[in-house]
Amino acid sequence: MPARNGFERLLDAYTGMAAPILRGCYSLFFAGAVFLASLLSGALAGLWLSTVYFLAFAAYCLANFARCREAHCVVTGSGWALVGAASLVGALLGRPSLGEVWIAFVVVAVLGHGFEGAWRAARGTNTFHL
Repeated sequence: MPARNGFERLLDAYTGMAAPILRGCYSLFFAGAVFLASLLSGALAGLWLSTVYFLAFAAYCLANFARCREAHCVVTGSGWALVGAASLVGALLGRPSLGEVWIAFVVVAVLGHGFEGAWRAARGTNTFHL
């Protein structure tokens, strides 16, 4: 649907910019690259890098949900925002928990796409409307 205001144009610009690396098969490669870079950067620096990635991915999913209403985005967007917030708190406190936040990232991905599968089976569409 065409953007109706400046905020929707901003959402469209962000999703258009981020989609090539955060959507589809390339997202798996990019997630692996960020995970590896996080491991190689050291515990605390890696946690900061992961935090930026989680929050950027959460913003992408929430923007995509606002515009396209894909069912998994409501789960992944809010879930990855929480993972990013937890990661940020860990980084600010100097308590790296790199493995735990990446496990949470994967769990949220599985839950989000599982939710979309269940929604599609029940409603016949992957578009989330109550």
